[in-house]
Amino acid sequence: MKTTVRRSVGLLAAGVVALAVSGLGTGIAMANTPPPVATIDNLTGVSTSVALDAGFVSALKSLSVAPSPTGKATVTGGVAKFPITGGNVTVYKPGEVDPYVQGKIMHQGSGLKLTKGNTAVTLQNFVVDPGKPAILTGEVLANGKVIAPSTTLFDLDGSTLKPITTDAGAGTATLTGTTVKLSDGAATALNGAFSTNALKGGTTIGIATIVVNLKSGQMQQMPSGGVASGGGSTSGTQNAGLFGAGAAALLGAAAAAAYALRRRAGARNSTHI
Repeated sequence: MKTTVRRSVGLLAAGVVALAVSGLGTGIAMANTPPPVATIDNLTGVSTSVALDAGFVSALKSLSVAPSPTGKATVTGGVAKFPITGGNVTVYKPGEVDPYVQGKIMHQGSGLKLTKGNTAVTLQNFVVDPGKPAILTGEVLANGKVIAPSTTLFDLDGSTLKPITTDAGAGTATLTGTTVKLSDGAATALNGAFSTNALKGGTTIGIATIVVNLKSGQMQQMPSGGVASGGGSTSGTQNAGLFGAGAAALLGAAAAAAYALRRRAGARNSTHI
C-alpha cells in the first residue's frame, strides 16, 4: 500500500514538474514571439468571387455535371460569389515568424453544388487559409449528408496576383488574381462520386477576387517593397491610412501573402533548374 502511495505521489510530482516546465516553455515561446506588424481580429467583408475557368466548366459539362449555388452564394455570368462572414488576419515581419501571414477568411452559409443525375455533391462553408501552403477548406455533403465537416478542397496559387486596389468612396479594398486549383483529395472524391477519372488534382478552377470592407484594425509598420514586384508592402496604396489602420492591416496581410507565395514558388523553380 505504501509503495502504491509513494508511486502515485511520485507520478503526481512528476506531472507537476512537467506542467511547470511546459508552462515555462510556453512563457518563453510567447516572450520570443515578436509583435505582429498588422492585425485584424474581426474581419467583416463583402465577398470572395471566382471567375470559373472555361476549361473547368467544359469538363463538368462533358461529364454532365451541373454546378449551382447554395445558400447565400450566387453564380452569374460564369462568376461564383460567396459572401465573407468573418475571420481574422495577423501579419508578422517576414523571416521572424513562419508562416508570417496567419489567419482565416470565412464564408459560412454559402457554397457550390455539383449535380449529376441523382447524385449531388455540395461544397460549402469555405475558409481561406493564407498559411503555408495557402489552401481553401470546406464542408462536403453527398446528397445532403455530411461526409467531411472540413477538408482541403482547393489549393491557392498567389503567383498570379495583381496589385491591390482601394475604393475610397465604397470603403473597400480588392485583391484579385489568385489562381484556385482543385486539390488532389477533392479530385479523387469527386471522381468517386461521379464515377469518372476525368478530374485531376491541380486543375484550374478559376481566378479569385476578394473584396473586403475597410474596418478598423491595428497596424505598426508594414513590410517594405512593392506588391507588384513581390516586395510585400501596400505599394500603390500609401494613402490607406485615410481609411483607417484596419485598411492598411488588411492590405498588408494580402500583400504579404502574395509575397510569401511568390517567394515559395521561386524557391521551387530554382530547385528544379
